[in-house]
Amino acid sequence: MKSTAAKKFIYLIGEGTGEMITRIAKASLAQFSREKVEVLTFFLVRDKKKVARILKKAEKQEALLAFSIIEPELRDFLIREAEKGGIKAIDVIGNFILQLSIFLGEKPMAIPGRQYVLDEDYFRRIEAINFAVKHDDGKNPQGLKLADLVLVGLSRTGKTPLSTYLANKGWNVANIPLHPDLDPPEELFQIDQQRVFGLIVTVEGLVKFREARLAQLGLEAQARYADPVAVADEIDWCREFYRQHPLWEVINISNQAIEEITAGLLSAYNSKRPF
Repeated sequence: MKSTAAKKFIYLIGEGTGEMITRIAKASLAQFSREKVEVLTFFLVRDKKKVARILKKAEKQEALLAFSIIEPELRDFLIREAEKGGIKAIDVIGNFILQLSIFLGEKPMAIPGRQYVLDEDYFRRIEAINFAVKHDDGKNPQGLKLADLVLVGLSRTGKTPLSTYLANKGWNVANIPLHPDLDPPEELFQIDQQRVFGLIVTVEGLVKFREARLAQLGLEAQARYADPVAVADEIDWCREFYRQHPLWEVINISNQAIEEITAGLLSAYNSKRPF
C-alpha cells in the first residue's frame, strides 16, 4: 500500500495560455494543504503528440489532470488516452457548461474561444459515456438489454477503452469479462446475440498487456496472470467459447489502433442491420 504522505501531482493542461484554469486550480487548492501537492502546467497544447507525451508522464506519477481543451478531436483524444492509462481527468470547462445547460434548460450560445454549440448529438454522447461507466466490466447486467453493443473478452483485451471510445461516438456500450472459471451473466444470452462482439488477441499481445498492468500495480511480472502458457490456455478456451455462440462477431484486436478496431466493429454491426 502506498504511503498517504507521498507527494501528489496535479497537471493543468490548456490549449491557450492557461490563465483561467490556473486561477480555478489556485482557488480550489486554497482549501487544502499544499505541502504534499506539486502542480505542473502544460499550456499551448494543440496537438496529439504533445498530449501523448504529457499523459505518459502523468501515468508514471499517477497525476490528476485538469484540462481546458475546446477543440473536439484533441479533447476526445485526451479523454480516451487518459481512460486507457487509468488517469483521472477533469474537463474543467466542458463539465461546467454542460451542467449549466441542464440547470438553465437551454443550449449555450457558444463556448468561449470557439463557436461550438451543444446540440442533441453532444448530449447523446454524454449519456452514452455515463452508460459505459455504469455497465463497465460486467456491472449492472440487467441493463444489457439497453445496450447498442456488448463487448465480451478476457481480461486486458481492451474492452473498457473500446467501450469509452464508442461511447464518445454516441453508442451505448456494455462490456462483460470472460474467464474459464467465471460464468457470464444470464442476461448476456437473453439479448439480441448479433449485438455481441467477442474480442480476441494473440498470446504475445495479451501477455504484454497483462505485464504492463502488473507493473502498474507494482506486482511481479511472473505472476500466472501474465504467464504465456496460462494465457495461451485462456485464449484457447475463449476461442472455443466463441464458437459455441456463432452469432457473435469475433474481432481480433492484435496490432490495431482503436480507430481501426472501431471501424471494423461498426462495419460488421452495420452489415447485420436490416435497412
